[in-house]
Amino acid sequence: MIVRPARREDLPALAPLWRAAWHDGHDGHVPAELVAARGPEHFTAHAEKYLATTLVAVAAADVLLGLIILGDEDGEVVQLAVDGSARGQGVGGALLQAAEDRFRGRHPQTWLAVVPGNTRARRFYELHGWRDTGPLTYQAPTATGTVPVPVHRYVKDL
Repeated sequence: MIVRPARREDLPALAPLWRAAWHDGHDGHVPAELVAARGPEHFTAHAEKYLATTLVAVAAADVLLGLIILGDEDGEVVQLAVDGSARGQGVGGALLQAAEDRFRGRHPQTWLAVVPGNTRARRFYELHGWRDTGPLTYQAPTATGTVPVPVHRYVKDL
């Protein structure tokens, strides 16, 4: 497995992987309005929008295993998604490390938002040295505006 910047030819695989992973971690834990707004078109549009700040983990023959989207301006990990078949194989940890390496020296810390009900993600981040700094309301983007989502802010000092 290698981690590299996403390329335009990755787009057809990025959106479906991201969508499946997002629904796996968020369905039942975020407002129904947000779930309804996160159809295939949302992930296709946003995969293209964030292409320049996306890193991917790939196996042999460029098989996509996961992605991480970075908010370079403020050190945010916008999204981390790992294909269900690749979980538990170090993909998420490798992507998270790549994000931390990219932000180190540019930001004093990196941060991300996790919905409280996504206990698997919360446990994963804590195992990788991130700490929960408490609740906040995240304005999740949709095609028509934003949806307020209760989350916990996780940070890691760099």
